Amino acid sequence: KSAVETREPAPDFSLELFDGSTFQLSDHRGKPVLINFFASWCAPCKEEIPALENIGQEYGAKGVVFLAIAVNDSEEKARLFLDNLGLSFSAGIDKTNSVQEAFGVYGLPTTYFIDKEGITNYLHAGIVTEELLRYELDKLL
Repeated sequence: KSAVETREPAPDFSLELFDGSTFQLSDHRGKPVLINFFASWCAPCKEEIPALENIGQEYGAKGVVFLAIAVNDSEEKARLFLDNLGLSFSAGIDKTNSVQEAFGVYGLPTTYFIDKEGITNYLHAGIVTEELLRYELDKLL
């Protein structure tokens, strides 16, 4: 059971990204946001990256904001994992576990679909497919 339930406001957070910029969830109000929690040691996380990347390219062009957050990991391993798998959207590591705890993430991967008003529309524990991503993101556009 997740701490953040569907139809509840997603907790605002600030996260330093690997590119040195800062991601503040509330800055993206007015746009749908997809947040994917992952770790470099998580086999299912590796499996879903191609689907996330394809949909990230397609729906990023439609105004959806994509963010990958590494948890229970080292920055070096997380960066290498994403570089090797070719994930191009924004990513950072939750060094203090504060974002993970705020969202109540307990298993990986977990993906949150947040609507334009900042409400969690859907959360998915486990591997996402392109079909699932399209279905959920279309509801947010």
